[in-house]
Amino acid sequence: MALSATRVHWLRTVVTSLRAALTAAALTLLVGLGTVSMLTAPQPPAAQIGLSVEDEATSRLLEHNNCSTTGFDPDVIPTTAVIRDEAGQTRVVSFDHGWAVFNNERPGQLVAVCLGPGAATAGKN
Repeated sequence: MALSATRVHWLRTVVTSLRAALTAAALTLLVGLGTVSMLTAPQPPAAQIGLSVEDEATSRLLEHNNCSTTGFDPDVIPTTAVIRDEAGQTRVVSFDHGWAVFNNERPGQLVAVCLGPGAATAGKN
């Protein structure tokens, strides 16, 4: 019993479609498993990714003084600033001093503006 040309063509179409669907499913599964393995991989501790003691000290300084590196809402007025001077030292200065650094009127680099120790931080951007 011979198969007609129409049935052979239909059978080829089904097989080709099935093969394409299986290939797409296998690739999707492969990408999904790769993504899951990347997301669930343990993260290295900060000491192993190059955070220096100075970076940790700066982070503590910013947190202690309620600082923001992006600024505050317009109705919130910072009282101090954190700058990095020409020697690379990070220190807390008055807001006016920090503003002068920001405007290149004084040497250094503005790191953050701060509300000061114990101040509320609701106005951070």
